[in-house]
Amino acid sequence: MTTFITGGASQIGLGLARRLQEADRSVLFGSRAGRGTDGFAWVPFDWDDASTFENAFKRQDIKPVESVYILPAVAIDPLPKVAPFIDLAIEKGVKRFVVISASDCVKGGPEMGAVHGYLEKVVLEKRGVIDYVALRPTWFIDNLSREPRIKEHDEIVSPLPKGRVPFIAVDDIVQAAFDAIVHEGVIDPEDEANSGPILIGPDLVSYDEVAQILSTVLGRPIKHRIISRDEALARYISYGLPEASAEFLVEAELNLDKGSAERLVTDDEFAVARKVGKLGVREYVEKNKNVWLK
Repeated sequence: MTTFITGGASQIGLGLARRLQEADRSVLFGSRAGRGTDGFAWVPFDWDDASTFENAFKRQDIKPVESVYILPAVAIDPLPKVAPFIDLAIEKGVKRFVVISASDCVKGGPEMGAVHGYLEKVVLEKRGVIDYVALRPTWFIDNLSREPRIKEHDEIVSPLPKGRVPFIAVDDIVQAAFDAIVHEGVIDPEDEANSGPILIGPDLVSYDEVAQILSTVLGRPIKHRIISRDEALARYISYGLPEASAEFLVEAELNLDKGSAERLVTDDEFAVARKVGKLGVREYVEKNKNVWLK
């Protein structure tokens, strides 16, 4: 059967598609950009245009869609856009939903947490018929690869003097998404280890320590420069995020200095849901060092 992947050519979506293809499973992309991705089948799909939702189920040249990977719309409350698609997908015979959330998004709360909460609600209403997995990764180590200041100015910037983070690699999130899609049998929504895994990396490090790792691997000094809350907010807005979403992200980042991510590693309350990836920070930097070489 086919997995429908929303979000166009996102890092996780594309990685998941390749893994599924290697496993001889059918993939269909939904793309707002109006073009295909790496030769995969695709249809026009836009969270801002509900008339495109039916497209996911109209292709006659591929197997029926039975699972969906959801990268929610970027918004403080994405649910008004995402819920109608979930409802339609259930009507069309989708049996499993895999949604990308975040370790600091509370189920039923703002941002991706709203979609997580809605999925649990509809799954409990149709227990045994459909199921879901909400992947809750911590902060991505891959964001370093898209940080031009490392190469251009020999620095990383953050508003975090001392917060430690178990950074997760996209490759490990892709593996978790693949495992969720191909999992055999019904996933119990009350089994948090399978329905809501918290994805962390094997290393708990501060940005100072990340800078030291970069310095060692690249063979030149890389410093960590502390920026203000307002500077961090301006950076996220410059990336194209809505101001409300940028505010949410900055607050989540500032909470790292209060131990919000460190607790995912140290506190027993997260032990059941905790899933540790394989790729550490140093291994990631060594694997991708050409990105930052001058």
